[in-house]
Amino acid sequence: MEHETNETILDLEEKAELRAEAKRNLNRSHPDGADSIVKPASVQGRPGRLETGGGKITLETRQAHALFYGRRGDKDKNIYPIVGLVRFAKNVAEIWHASENDDPYADQALLEIETKFEDATAFIRAQKKHIEEMLETELQGIDMPDTHSVDPATMDIQFYSPWAYRSAILLTQFDRVVLSAMTAKKMGLMFEDDWTASIVKCSSLIRSVFEASRLWVNTSVKRDDLAANNKVAQRAAKVYESHKPTMPSLSEDVRKGERRAKLAPRIKTGESADDRQESLSDI
Repeated sequence: MEHETNETILDLEEKAELRAEAKRNLNRSHPDGADSIVKPASVQGRPGRLETGGGKITLETRQAHALFYGRRGDKDKNIYPIVGLVRFAKNVAEIWHASENDDPYADQALLEIETKFEDATAFIRAQKKHIEEMLETELQGIDMPDTHSVDPATMDIQFYSPWAYRSAILLTQFDRVVLSAMTAKKMGLMFEDDWTASIVKCSSLIRSVFEASRLWVNTSVKRDDLAANNKVAQRAAKVYESHKPTMPSLSEDVRKGERRAKLAPRIKTGESADDRQESLSDI
């Protein structure tokens, strides 16, 4: 009886192994869980990875163009650097990658960028609406051509983070607002105070978006480091204590990953905190 029982167990194990092998073969012939009714050649000839090529941005005003390339600083002349779209794109790409790797400070930086971006977008849209309505109302009966550049500047753009592309769109919207404002100013409908309150304020809000990309510092910290309060976390805290501009304190929901920017990458899993802590030299 015992001999028969052992044979039954072996038979069941053999059948289980055969089923497992059949499943492995099916996964090889029909990857991604494809329906077995499909011919293997149809499934295995999958499309390659997607790739978005570089694009171009065209700007007509010097105000927008200056925000594209930014300004380098000069300590001797007491000139502070201004982060333009190009440097913002580089900075936010690094932040995006760190956010993928579960860096809570990167998520905090993206939240700051998102808040400032929404403020800038709302204000620019309001100014665009206000100026266009003013021109439509005040220039009734006058056929006035729109202000435009005789030689617009076109630059190549190819970014890693979608935040850079969103900011490029914002910059083109600002460019069009400046054109409308220049028409209004030429017609005597805007004074210097109006220009400052509208165009200069738009520019300041965009610079604030770009400047927020300087909040983050590469410390290789992750959320499990903060939970363990290990050397990686302690090192990151020291870095941020001395860094300028100052990163806002991490709230508990950001620390735990419960609150992230609406536009943020999916978090990847990687090596553990212990593995990375061992790879760091003593502080």
